[in-house]
Amino acid sequence: MKQPSNSILAALSFSALTAFSLLSVSAVSHAASSTEKLEVGNYVEGLSYKRYTQPYVLQRLTDRTYMVSVSTHNATFYVSDKGVLVFDPLSSGYGQGVIDAIKEVTDLPITALVYSHFHLDHLSDAQLFVDAAKEKGKTLRIIASKATADQVTRYGNPVPVPTDVVQADPGSFNFDGLTVSVQSTHDTHSIDNTMFLLEQEKVLHYLDTVEPEDLLPYFRLVGVLDIAPMEQTLKDVKKMDWVFMNAGHSNIGYRKDIDKHLELIADIRNATGAAMGQTPFDPFINPKADVLVWVDNFHKAVADKAIKTLEKKYGEHPRFGAVMRSHVELMISNLGYYHKH
Repeated sequence: MKQPSNSILAALSFSALTAFSLLSVSAVSHAASSTEKLEVGNYVEGLSYKRYTQPYVLQRLTDRTYMVSVSTHNATFYVSDKGVLVFDPLSSGYGQGVIDAIKEVTDLPITALVYSHFHLDHLSDAQLFVDAAKEKGKTLRIIASKATADQVTRYGNPVPVPTDVVQADPGSFNFDGLTVSVQSTHDTHSIDNTMFLLEQEKVLHYLDTVEPEDLLPYFRLVGVLDIAPMEQTLKDVKKMDWVFMNAGHSNIGYRKDIDKHLELIADIRNATGAAMGQTPFDPFINPKADVLVWVDNFHKAVADKAIKTLEKKYGEHPRFGAVMRSHVELMISNLGYYHKH
């Protein structure tokens, strides 16, 4: 294998912080090698360490579907009898790790690439895949939902534009006999975040909400704007017909990971709501200061009280001090509009 092209220091960027947790403990995989199928219910063994010390970590999920982890990010790929379908090309040179992992499995060309949403930490290496296909004499098919295609154009993302746009929502596309359902998530992580279900494989590619195994997610619950629709999406996802979920960061995901995430959100809501109800606003009023200073001081007091409550259950988690305040602050901004306090 080639050595990583990016240092750990370079990885500690916005995209890298999403998944970084060397202290998490993995459940043991019974897979003897990366090319043997992962036993359902198990995580990829040692992923939280291997992903930062190897060029890539490859794990077979089904007969034809694999997950690849390169530093902080994951991709999914499917191998047909004719070519390879890749979900998300990654960024910062990590896409080359995905290409190298595919070469470990098959000599078939990469013939199709999917964009899950417009955020560049998952997309900016797309040109590497265009070039890889061209080297094999193929023109890469680039697939995206209409929402994602629109966002790529709206933001002027410096990536190849989609060649195949799925107009319907929900919709689907076919890849060499594989049916892939395409559906907007409505989770408010981004306006275009899209989930893809590889129907025959029962693998769901749904990024940037839960962080399986690591539990405590990226800041502000992975940057969502509105918590309620995100919760509803996760409840709907649990009802879908899948076995493995690639959540984009951290380990492979299962329904138990969604349940833990929903429990976490409920705990944050309860602790924050109680803190708001127990903290009167009037003492923070100061006619000599701007009103937003009053509000900020009130929010800080509420957050301090909520965090103290949450520390009893989550305080030993290595990410607690880094991310919990951001989760509580997001909850404050949500509860402030409808919570009776």
